Amino acid sequence: MAHLHLVNDVDYQVKSGTDTAHMMVVEIPAGTNEKWQTSALTGSLYFEHVDGKPRIIQYLPYPFNYGFIPQTLHAKENGGDGDPIDVVLIGPALQRGSLHPVKILGAIKFLDDGEEDTKLIGVAVDGPFNDLNDIEDLLLKYYGALEIIRLWFEGYKGPGSLFFQGYARRKEALEIIGHAHKDWTWETGRANNPSAQQSPSASELESSSKAKAAN
Repeated sequence: MAHLHLVNDVDYQVKSGTDTAHMMVVEIPAGTNEKWQTSALTGSLYFEHVDGKPRIIQYLPYPFNYGFIPQTLHAKENGGDGDPIDVVLIGPALQRGSLHPVKILGAIKFLDDGEEDTKLIGVAVDGPFNDLNDIEDLLLKYYGALEIIRLWFEGYKGPGSLFFQGYARRKEALEIIGHAHKDWTWETGRANNPSAQQSPSASELESSSKAKAAN
C-alpha cells in the first residue's frame, strides 16, 4: 500500500450532505501535551524534539483537538508562517493521525513574531456541537469558549509572544482556506514549508514509533 502523505494526498474539502466540509488531520488530541507535527517532506506525523528530547508542552494540556487542513499553505510571501492552516477542533478527544470532516465556524487571528498565525475553529460534522454554524453561535451558546481558546494560546506561548488580532466569522474563514489552497500545490506544499527543508531526526522517528506503539 502506498504511503499516504498527510499534507499532499488528503483532499482539503469533502461533501457533507448538501454542504461542503473541510478535512482535518489531528496532530494533538484534546487533553494531551505532547507536541507532534507532520513533516511536509514525508507527510508523516512525528514527535517533535528540542535539544534531543521529546517536546512536552509545559502548560495546561490542549483543551481542544489541534491539527491542520491538508492541501493548504499559509504562504510567507502573503504574511503567513509557511505552514498548512491550523485548526482548533472543539469536542471530545480524537485519535492522533485521524482524519475528520470539519465544519468551519470561523477563526482566531494572532500575530506571532511578525507573521500571521491564524487558527481556524471548527466542529466535527458528526460531533456533539454540529448544530453550530458560525463563530457567533459559539459565542452565544457556549459563553467563554472563545476566550478559553484565546487565553490558552497566549498562556502557552508566554506573555508578549502572541498578539491577538481578532476573530473571523465563517465567511472570512472559508476565504482564508480558499486562498491557502490556491497557494498550495503538490510541489510547493513541500518546498515552501520550512519543515520540508529537513526530515525528522532519527531520534524523533524512534520516539514517534514507540509512542504510536504505546497507543
